[in-house]
Amino acid sequence: MNVQEIREKADEDLRREIAAAEKEIWELRFRRGSEKAGDPSKIRRLRHDVARMMTVIRERQLGIRAAAVGGGKTSGKEKR
Repeated sequence: MNVQEIREKADEDLRREIAAAEKEIWELRFRRGSEKAGDPSKIRRLRHDVARMMTVIRERQLGIRAAAVGGGKTSGKEKR
């Protein structure tokens, strides 16, 4: 899930998705300890998705918006 998709969703939907992803992470960790897990990188992807969703929720709480759409590049006047 990319950030643009996350930003289009309402806070309540994001909270539901966070809860579902955290439950799935827990189940995958439990399965990994007792049997072979199908995709070992899935836990990492889910954790990153949860972090992205929580970041968007926090940005909304603080009233922060992304400064640039182009990936955070500056105007070229960087201090060295």
